[in-house]
Amino acid sequence: MVGCVVLMAALAACSGAAGYKVPALPDAGGSGDDGGQAGLPVTGIDSNQLGVTGVQPNSGPFSGGNTVVVRGSAFTAKAVVRIGGHMVDPSKLSLSGKGRLSVVVPAGNVGPADVSVTQGGVTATLRKGYSYNALQLDPQQGSIAGGTFVDITVSSASFDDKVQITFGDKGKACGMLRLVTPKRVRCAVPAHALGVVDVQASWPNGGHAPVLAKGAFEYIDTSDADRGGLSGGPIAGTINVTVVDQAMGLVVPGALVMVGDNPKTKYKGLTDTRGSITFSGPDLKGPVTVHVSMKCFERSSIVAFDAQNVTVFISPLLDLACLKMSMLDGSGGSGGHGQLGALISGELIFPGSDEFGINAWDIVPKPRSGELRVAYVYTTRVSADTRNPSPSGGGTIAKVEEQTARRGSRGYKYRIFARPAGLAVYALCGIERSATGEFTPYVMGVARNVVTSPGDEATGVDIDMSITLDRELDVTLSHVPAPTAKGPTDFRVRAHVDLGGEGVIVREVSGTSLDTKTSFSNSSAFRFLGQPAFVGPLADASYELIAGYYTNQTDPPYTSLRRFGVRPSSEPVVIDDLLGIAQNVAPALGGDIPADRQLRFELTGATPDFILVELTGGDGNPAWMQVLPGTARSVPVPDLSSIPGQTDLVPGFITWTVQAIRLDNFKYDAFRYIYLSSRYWTHVSENDFTMHH
Repeated sequence: MVGCVVLMAALAACSGAAGYKVPALPDAGGSGDDGGQAGLPVTGIDSNQLGVTGVQPNSGPFSGGNTVVVRGSAFTAKAVVRIGGHMVDPSKLSLSGKGRLSVVVPAGNVGPADVSVTQGGVTATLRKGYSYNALQLDPQQGSIAGGTFVDITVSSASFDDKVQITFGDKGKACGMLRLVTPKRVRCAVPAHALGVVDVQASWPNGGHAPVLAKGAFEYIDTSDADRGGLSGGPIAGTINVTVVDQAMGLVVPGALVMVGDNPKTKYKGLTDTRGSITFSGPDLKGPVTVHVSMKCFERSSIVAFDAQNVTVFISPLLDLACLKMSMLDGSGGSGGHGQLGALISGELIFPGSDEFGINAWDIVPKPRSGELRVAYVYTTRVSADTRNPSPSGGGTIAKVEEQTARRGSRGYKYRIFARPAGLAVYALCGIERSATGEFTPYVMGVARNVVTSPGDEATGVDIDMSITLDRELDVTLSHVPAPTAKGPTDFRVRAHVDLGGEGVIVREVSGTSLDTKTSFSNSSAFRFLGQPAFVGPLADASYELIAGYYTNQTDPPYTSLRRFGVRPSSEPVVIDDLLGIAQNVAPALGGDIPADRQLRFELTGATPDFILVELTGGDGNPAWMQVLPGTARSVPVPDLSSIPGQTDLVPGFITWTVQAIRLDNFKYDAFRYIYLSSRYWTHVSENDFTMHH
């Protein structure tokens, strides 16, 4: 059941620190079969009476997060939108005239969902106006040429190595399909004409009925200015370059674009009003390098590529003079609504002789003097490195103590604050020492497929506390790269339970991780005790491992990787493919920038897919970002000051950072800027150096 949340001031204060709040909800008005309109008809877009006539697009993933337009009449800025009974966060709703509301869809249950708009005690409802798909695609767009790699997550079924994924009415198969976890596959989309298509998962062996996701993927022309990256095949005398402001998504007129590293080249010029410039000549053949420079922006380059169409993103600088210009032209922005949170409540149900009553906590050892039995309740995270808002706050019960627990109908009550999403709720129960707060878990429980709505409370989410923590996971690190003079110094392995589209279980209590192992040596296995059996609600789960060789836990130099889809095994999981770490060749640390303006480094071990280099100027501002192929071992830094309107790097001590990166099934000449997000990376190493200019 879902009910409205009554705001407690203490809860708002606590949750606000995490970027979420739970305000008092507006009056939802009537909710009868007439949509709360007292029989008033929906008369169309031009009507002065509240109405909902459609949603575009009218379907999306069960996880929500996609943007749709709700169409209707008489909308105002005070509109409250619900999809499938789940409230749209007001901070993610914007009014575009009285007939259009742009909203970010909340997570929901698979299937058709009513869409309602409430204003001033009146509610208009479009029955089955939206449909939640059982498949989630990331990304949800790709080139008409095909080849875009997508991650596909299923909500209810489980994938196996026989599953087939098809796109469009003609059922074109997704290529190079790989099972990542029982809930997630990765494959390359087939070529298709422009437009939105259905995606279907099917099991030829009859393991599950086909799952159809209507309108789940959009084929686009990747030469569009707002996509960013490389496309169009090998260069044959022509290069089309478009420059885009990465923060605003707008094209940038008047930006300098230069092909090659020589400022005297004939292939240079300023972008037009569309942010574009085209270069043509018989000697234009790949691979080539493109540099882009614009006042108040970080310079950007894509090095040694062979593709006809180039869209380069440049990032605005947080420089005081540039910020003043932004404020003067009114683009400085303003504060908006805080993001609404949600509540989840239910009972912790312990196993015992009374099947229908309340059992004692006997599954946990009896506490000794100075100890007590406690349980902590949490929700899954979007990713292992994305923190949730604190589950605690006024009126919540995130920590349940055996001696003081409130009893319910079958168990012990809890109530936590949570982010609005489709997620899982889990509880860890064990022994806590009163004097130190040290916690040792012995049992856990998981409630799957919980959907939380902004400003609402998901009730009756009971957790069966029957998963004993008596399993073990061993991980070994071998063939690690040699350390540099600065490090790395220590090894760290993290093991988290991956539930696919519902997120990741990161077992952390009072700031202490239960699933992180650190050592100054990799000579023995990293042993994770107290692991759950992957049965019952965890039957389709897998481990996400994050392992690496680090300096002071987080500082460069370091090398690390993520491995998904690891299932429990009696044999140790072997990790032997960490990337090497860049070491500078020229200039020497603190030395002058080389006369040929080429920064050189060496990188041993496996070849990365691409290399990301970032320079910070002598003024401390970002100065230059460059994308290079994985085989590159030098970074061009041309002096542009001989070109009218351009300057060289700000003098002083300059830092240059080298990241070596690997992704699944990456093609450099089809590079997209989305690949600069670490969520796509499987491996990364980083080191930084200084030089004088």
